[in-house]
Amino acid sequence: MSSEYDPVFGPGPGDRAAEADLAAVRAAFRRASRPYLSSAVPWFCWAALFPAAALATGRAHAAAGAPGVLGLWSVTVLAGGLVEGAVLLAARRRLGATALGGWAMRVQGNLSLVGAALSFALVLAGRETLLPALWLLLLGHSLFALGGLALPAQRVAGIVYQAGGVAALVPGVP
Repeated sequence: MSSEYDPVFGPGPGDRAAEADLAAVRAAFRRASRPYLSSAVPWFCWAALFPAAALATGRAHAAAGAPGVLGLWSVTVLAGGLVEGAVLLAARRRLGATALGGWAMRVQGNLSLVGAALSFALVLAGRETLLPALWLLLLGHSLFALGGLALPAQRVAGIVYQAGGVAALVPGVP
């Protein structure tokens, strides 16, 4: 089975049963993700909102402190979520829903709760400038782990988002 880590650790031993299992999982995720992948609008929305919010975080902090940063990121996540939710619900009405798709959305919902809890903790600790890193890392993980099963390009997008999240951890990087 090949992986993005092969250049670092070398390819693992070939296992035909594991390859067949992975192929079946990827096929199931592709079928289950049809409603989610039916439109590029949510992806373009997130691709515009997150970098814009990351770049505006410093100004929001300078203008209004922690409440400004929290407000900026709350509005960003809610706006992106509303666009994504509207597109997804419309597609599910047209294309139907699957049990696997529902499971994946519950996993995503749980990850969002983790993000909200960590955001709250960062704000309480006075580290609200780390919010861009947190949300870019979380979304990157989601795209890499689950999105990559449905569409290989999402795996690459996840790596890009995670790289942005790591960059946002560096002091002075917006």
